[in-house]
Amino acid sequence: MLLAGCANERIIEKPVPVEVVRVERIPIPADLLVLHNKTTIPETVTYGETLQLWAADRGIIDTLLGQLDAIRSLNNEPE
Repeated sequence: MLLAGCANERIIEKPVPVEVVRVERIPIPADLLVLHNKTTIPETVTYGETLQLWAADRGIIDTLLGQLDAIRSLNNEPE
C-alpha cells in the first residue's frame, strides 16, 4: 500500500485551446464631435420667422442624427 503512492504514473491532461478575443478602441473622428450652434429665438417672432427657425433647427437635428448614425456604425463595422 505504501509503495502504490510512489508509482511513476503521471496523469497529464491534454491542453485545451482557448479563444482570445481582442477588442480594440476605435477613436471617434473629430468631424463627428463638432458641436452645432442652436438657433436663438428673438423676443417677437412672426409666423414666417417661426417657420424659418423650425427649418434651421430641423437642419441641425438632421445633421446631429447623421453624426449619431456614423458613430454607431463605428461599432458595427464588419471585420
